[in-house]
Amino acid sequence: MDSPPLNLDKASRPALLLKLAGIDLRSLAAMRMGLAALVLVDGWTALMNARAFYSDAGFLPRSLWPTMRDSLVNWSVHGLSGDTTWQVLLILLQIAAGLALLLGWRTTLATLFCWVLVCSLQNRNPVVLFGGDVVVRMLLFWSMFLPLGQRWSLDARRTKNDTCTANPFLSTTTLALLLQVCIIYWFTARLKWGGEWTRDGTAVYYALSIDQFVKPLGLWLRGFPELGRWLTFAIWWVECLGPFMAFIPWRTERWRLLTVAMFWALHFGLGLCLRLGPFPAIMMVCWLPFLPGSFWDRLQKRCPADGPPTTPSRSWREHPVTQSFVLLCLVVVVVWNLRSVDYDKWKRWFPAAWNPPAQALKLDQYWALFAPHPLNDDGWLVLDAELADGSHVDLLRHGQAVSFLKPELISAEFPDYRWHKLLMNLWAAKYQTMRHPVCGWIERQWNEKSPPDRQVKAWTLVFMEEKTLPAYHALIPQKVELARKP
Repeated sequence: MDSPPLNLDKASRPALLLKLAGIDLRSLAAMRMGLAALVLVDGWTALMNARAFYSDAGFLPRSLWPTMRDSLVNWSVHGLSGDTTWQVLLILLQIAAGLALLLGWRTTLATLFCWVLVCSLQNRNPVVLFGGDVVVRMLLFWSMFLPLGQRWSLDARRTKNDTCTANPFLSTTTLALLLQVCIIYWFTARLKWGGEWTRDGTAVYYALSIDQFVKPLGLWLRGFPELGRWLTFAIWWVECLGPFMAFIPWRTERWRLLTVAMFWALHFGLGLCLRLGPFPAIMMVCWLPFLPGSFWDRLQKRCPADGPPTTPSRSWREHPVTQSFVLLCLVVVVVWNLRSVDYDKWKRWFPAAWNPPAQALKLDQYWALFAPHPLNDDGWLVLDAELADGSHVDLLRHGQAVSFLKPELISAEFPDYRWHKLLMNLWAAKYQTMRHPVCGWIERQWNEKSPPDRQVKAWTLVFMEEKTLPAYHALIPQKVELARKP
């Protein structure tokens, strides 16, 4: 149902605020289920890699863990023990909390458990993290202060409140959640302020030239340089101006539907062209709170078109102290992001000495997504292992004969999105101390399954560097030795 013409008299101001900063309870419920699915995917991936990523038997034992932590306040329950069984139990608890969140059973408690366990898991091994992890933990943080279980949940059925009536909910946290989503795009657009995105229009070309990411559709799209140029400009302007469309006070519901569809199309398209793990799905979940009540009314035709606004309850969420805390956190997030694009200007408003409280709450964030420009140094790894019988195999490719020729599709070679990020990180100087531990772990896995004459004697980690040049020119890949076990 479209909004009436905008009227800014005093009586209409609360209605305008509700329209712009409120969220329909059914949209919150949809986000709850999408967020729960993301927590479950994260938990399942962690379970498959519990020993390698989170135990003392893996490549990042607790003795090395402090060297990778950004701050001493990055707490982790997973770090209390290095035993694999402890990691598995905590991950299973995360999966159980994700299922409870999906069903809407003890929703607030389930959300709290998901946030604690997801943050703890992320803090335990930052080497395997990607941008989507920050989005998930921020969605969980704001969700702890929202009534996610008031629709389509076991909690709502227990309280006989599971109706399908449109019922917009307004609080400081609804504003914080909506702004958090917009902040991701505004600040990544600001960080992309450079020639590739705003002048040359070459960013999509460079992104599709990252063989560690690109999929077959992206390879095909790379053959249309002029289309790539216009897509570059379109993506930047969508990120820059698109979120503002969701707050147009005239015909707001139509604008929001258009905005959600636009961003879903953007991320769906990125997911078709690039291997980004669950990132496209994460960003699509972000936009579920923007769906207006009229969207759900059309899907649930038997329901009333409108319902009364939800009035603040007496729950702890609506207590002035809670709302003041949420508002303070929102201010921290905004200033933190402002400081990320102009540190010298904003450090006096948020000095580095104030970082620990924000980091303890995991409010720290940095949205350099393909910013300031996509990578132009690409390539692939080869782990050349010499075995006891004198033969050479590539331990990253299941013991195939060593070859330094370019694989047909590099992005398809990674076991999952965590290993994808880990192996890509080994090329970066920031993670050079991880090269020996990771290769040592892979060596141990090979030796455990191999007879004596096939044990690894020595290995060399090589990166085949393939720089991307302008105008679709290519360089012959160069061997760069990253680490060696003599």
